[in-house]
Amino acid sequence: MARSKSRTVVTYGEGMFKAVEIQKKCSVDSSHPALKSEGLTQIVRPRQRFGYDLIVHVGLARYLRRKQREEICEELFRKRAIKLSPGSVSNLCDRFLLYLEALHLERSPHLRTAMQEHGYPLHMDATSEHGKGGLFVCIDGFRGWVLYAGKIESESEERLKPFVEKTIELFGDPIAIMRDLGPPGKNAVAFLRQRDVPDLVCHYHFLGAVGAKLFDGPYAILRNLLRENNVRADLRQTLKEVKRYRGQGTKKGCFGPGSIREDLIALVHWILEGDGKKDDMYPFSLPHLEFFQRCQGAMKRADVWAPTPRSQAEQKVLHHLKDLMQKLEKDNRFQDAVGPLEKGWLAFNQARSTLRLTNAELPGGDARYQQIDAPALQALRLKEIEKQVERYVKDLRKCVGNESLVKPTTPNGIILKYFNKYRAQLFGHPVIFDNDGTIIAVVQRTNNVDEHFFGKEKQQLRRRVGRAHLGRDLEDQPAQAVFASNLRHHDYVQILCGSLENLHNAFAELDEQTLGNATRLVRSNRDTALQKRVRALLKHLNKSDVLD
Repeated sequence: MARSKSRTVVTYGEGMFKAVEIQKKCSVDSSHPALKSEGLTQIVRPRQRFGYDLIVHVGLARYLRRKQREEICEELFRKRAIKLSPGSVSNLCDRFLLYLEALHLERSPHLRTAMQEHGYPLHMDATSEHGKGGLFVCIDGFRGWVLYAGKIESESEERLKPFVEKTIELFGDPIAIMRDLGPPGKNAVAFLRQRDVPDLVCHYHFLGAVGAKLFDGPYAILRNLLRENNVRADLRQTLKEVKRYRGQGTKKGCFGPGSIREDLIALVHWILEGDGKKDDMYPFSLPHLEFFQRCQGAMKRADVWAPTPRSQAEQKVLHHLKDLMQKLEKDNRFQDAVGPLEKGWLAFNQARSTLRLTNAELPGGDARYQQIDAPALQALRLKEIEKQVERYVKDLRKCVGNESLVKPTTPNGIILKYFNKYRAQLFGHPVIFDNDGTIIAVVQRTNNVDEHFFGKEKQQLRRRVGRAHLGRDLEDQPAQAVFASNLRHHDYVQILCGSLENLHNAFAELDEQTLGNATRLVRSNRDTALQKRVRALLKHLNKSDVLD
């Protein structure tokens, strides 16, 4: 007994067509399942309209080529005469992510086998944008593969631990953990420490915590005082006015007649902007302190950059600058903030120099200046830094003397307390050897694997959505989107599906049970059930008010 079923199917390869399927059913025993077309199921999922190859094409365009929905619609219509709405593109992207995570989970035993040769360091971190869109990611530090990820409402042990446990269940124990200093991360990996897995803290995060402890209080005071005195705004207006005097000949503006040399204009610009280089992230640079220090030295620099004789306009400019600088000098509150900051900055830089953390090693460091040492040199450098830290800590103890480290007040006391607490986790990075005893890999000393990953993902998300502020977009983006980054790794793709050209066939081979193991796509960290209940209660309350 046979019957036919028809439906409209859209594939990237063939475009839109009408598929007629002949289904055969046993006429003797009706309990036997109907025989369906295996060829059609390799093209499109049962009861679906869009083919696997179209899903893959849209997903790769969205998450690898960073195309916006409208761009994908236009490209499909122009190249393949396929007409889709932006909403249909979003739906196809969701299916792509669902299939991709399911395939990742199904192939995890094969991925785990490939990782077992040298093991993997577990780099784990969370990100958000202005407190929105929390995302927690576990990454293989050697290969850069995203192993597991999930949305989190807050960075707490109960939120992080399930994702860590799932990662370990899929890929086995790591050779080391690399994380920040936060207690949630520490508690989430406690079970791994009990198995003697080295639990390492990131050198960048360590110094960041030290700097925050040293600077947060006085730096906030300095920032507020500068805003209150309005010196920056006055200098910006001054710069705007002196630029009007550019060029040859006698000029006349708010500073009277006369010319103003370019070097004097440059002096005003320098007070405001410094040398123009991009500031490192706080607390690895203190822009407000640097601005205050430039103000202090401005008049001495004026004697060099704009020596006498001076035009009438130049004299008035310098007199105005002197009045602005004296506003800062006369306010004694500045020294209450600047004094501790300058002492703390000297101590902080000494600690940073001891750990040899360069600007290029910061998460926002310019990749062009990042030195990539051979693994053997990296291991040697870590050993040298460890010995240098030992000598530095001894010197700190002598300097601190009898100061209590329960609540230290001096910069050296604060730094010593942090080294005492985290020193054992700053070193001990596993080293991987080949059969000949050559060092081929070393666990990184920073968590920049995650930091760079988040930075790149946010950059690509800005391109996809066309917005600079990503708080809402991070909340709306499912966690599974980060698995798409694995498709840039040839070794990962080879294990997953052989090649990207074969990805649609791998999707087609996924059965219902495998798809059911994938995580439900979540586009918000908010408790939608509670929000619905609140709206229902408010609606009921409004009705009650009307009745009253």
